[in-house]
Amino acid sequence: MKKEETKRICIGVGSNTFRSDFEKMLSKLQGVVTRQKIEEFGIELNTEILQDLIAGGENTGKTVLERLNKDLLDDASLPIIRRQKEQMYNQLLQEFEQLKVDIHKSVKNFPYILPEMYFIGDDGWIHAQEEAFALCDEQGKIYIDKPEQIEVYQQAMKTIDEINKLQEMATKYACNALGYRAVIGFEKDTARLYPGTLIECHSNGIFARMYVNEKQ
Repeated sequence: MKKEETKRICIGVGSNTFRSDFEKMLSKLQGVVTRQKIEEFGIELNTEILQDLIAGGENTGKTVLERLNKDLLDDASLPIIRRQKEQMYNQLLQEFEQLKVDIHKSVKNFPYILPEMYFIGDDGWIHAQEEAFALCDEQGKIYIDKPEQIEVYQQAMKTIDEINKLQEMATKYACNALGYRAVIGFEKDTARLYPGTLIECHSNGIFARMYVNEKQ
């Protein structure tokens, strides 16, 4: 017998800062990964390079290493020139490793945004697909899927609906379903009726008369 799939219900939004935080991260990432910086390693910044760097930079690292080996080490320079090239070689490798660290720090709080969702736009800047922003919005939603949670949720929604109906009635006589001038209150976590309020729920009740006087 096929197991019935668990029902999943969105019951609200806990935080709406995921999108704005992601936008801030993108802005900072644009300062970390620039064309000028990438060109220092002998490569051109494009979407493929950007996505690889965000994924860890393995392929780009190999390309950088090949370029540095070719341009700085594969010759028979004088010893002093060779030492200078070796120093530059080591410095560029360190800078590339630091670049990968800086990129990882920037994107690590958004693991649900895949590298494939980033791209270099026509303006030369880093952007993200709309799907990435939709995923950010999704992160702020609160879901329930346990039978107990759903049972409580459904009963709570029924109760809220009934309270709202009661509030509409109570408003006519300047009292409330809950809270100040309430028809219902709580005592030791148990709901109880407030008779003193209820008997005033009529057109000539004290709350209705007070409301009229307050408006005059």
